[in-house]
Amino acid sequence: MRSIIFLLTTCYLLFTGCTENKDAQKPDDPLEAGREFIRFALDGDMQNAKAYILPDPDNERLFETIEKKYAAETREEKINYKGASIIINKFQSLNDSTAIINYSNSYKKQNSEIKLVKTNNEWWVDFKYTFTGSNDTE
Repeated sequence: MRSIIFLLTTCYLLFTGCTENKDAQKPDDPLEAGREFIRFALDGDMQNAKAYILPDPDNERLFETIEKKYAAETREEKINYKGASIIINKFQSLNDSTAIINYSNSYKKQNSEIKLVKTNNEWWVDFKYTFTGSNDTE
């Protein structure tokens, strides 16, 4: 009897855990969307981080480069990234559909910037900005 209850409980947890992920939505706020992207990247959860990348061949290529770089890091480096806190140095809302986040993390303490753009009521990371600094809005 106990094994049946255990099996049913396990199946329920697995089922509800899987369905919650499918229903997850990006935050409505650009700062929170940016934080989630950064956290996923620091944690090495590249699948979830990639879900925030603005669909564009250049963005996808740049993200793949970062993915490979992260994969090549040592186990110790990955642990340090995962344990790092996000430090928001500056948040700048350029208009109702564009924002810039200047941030670092407590491990590397190196300033970086990401640009978030709102498209179809969702906030996306325009990863090209991180590498070019170009603030062109498309």
